[in-house]
Amino acid sequence: MWSQRIRWAFVGLAVVVLGLAAAGPVAARARTALITGLVITGHGYGPGVGLSQWGAEERARAGETHEEILAFYYPGAEIGTAPSASIRVLLADAPRLTVGSRAPFHMVQASGASSVVSASHDLLTTTGFAGGALTFPITLTPGSAPLMLGGNAYRGTFEVIRDGSNLELVNTLPLEEYVADVVSVENPAYWPLEALRAQAIASRSYALASLRPRAAFDVYADNRSQNYSGLRKEFPSAEAATSTTTGQVLLYDGAVVRAFFTAANGGMTTNTDGIWHEQSQPYLTSRPDPFDARSPDANWGPISVTMSGLRQKFPELPTTVVQIEITRNTGDRITAVSFVGADGSRYSVDGTTFQQRLGLRSTYAMLTAAYSQ
Repeated sequence: MWSQRIRWAFVGLAVVVLGLAAAGPVAARARTALITGLVITGHGYGPGVGLSQWGAEERARAGETHEEILAFYYPGAEIGTAPSASIRVLLADAPRLTVGSRAPFHMVQASGASSVVSASHDLLTTTGFAGGALTFPITLTPGSAPLMLGGNAYRGTFEVIRDGSNLELVNTLPLEEYVADVVSVENPAYWPLEALRAQAIASRSYALASLRPRAAFDVYADNRSQNYSGLRKEFPSAEAATSTTTGQVLLYDGAVVRAFFTAANGGMTTNTDGIWHEQSQPYLTSRPDPFDARSPDANWGPISVTMSGLRQKFPELPTTVVQIEITRNTGDRITAVSFVGADGSRYSVDGTTFQQRLGLRSTYAMLTAAYSQ
């Protein structure tokens, strides 16, 4: 791993690009020049780790197979097979849930009490369904129609766990059905089959590598894991991509790869160094991706942020900021941003927090600072 630190301080009215040139004598000039704002431009959408969805789409249209696509984004990993499994997805964590089905369904309480619930959509709270107390956790099994949370239907069963003042609803279903629905949400239905197959294998691998038998659930239903919305989106093309790759996963040294993926890497993949608290893996590397560079998300910005705007997002900033330091990883992603005050005080934030608070698409970004006395 390597990183670079860039330091700047200009006197008078000036703009300085942070992260594009090495620090030199200018960095030692008088610190009376104050930063008045930033202009941010960048590349890609998401962390840029692993498979790029837009890159896979471009590669498939250029004639690459899903094997070739995966070999580029996970170098050294091989396609193998894994036994069938079930997965548990956290769908909700809230004090009140609307749960039901369009057909009668079965309920078993922690006490062992078993009952058939008529077709309905009832409000469930930490005390139970309206009009009746329950002992948690409860398990709901569908009858002739899927179970529903709110207005959305899901395959498999529900387990509802009481966690203090909240209810956690966990959906358990066969892995292959889960993967088909993930591919339906994560990719447009019209994309080439080879791109969807690559997504199916990556998603299946990520899911299997994320199983947590001792925890209440395995994965989230959003981009903290993979996006999953049950039967709300279920495309025939995604089902075909899943069924034609059934059981196929990515393996490295015999272990299933936690196959991270991203919407677009902006023309450069990256490893996880400095991005998450994830151990760096040899199959997640930094390398140019010319196919992703053609994607609609390859470039974004410019976005202008005034110093007052920065202070709203980062109240801990020094009173007067005269210098900014940027640390990057080998994939040119910002891993840390430090603001230095005229009095020598310093406020630092990791790259992901900087991105999220400012609503940026990625940490693959260049910062241009405006200075004035």
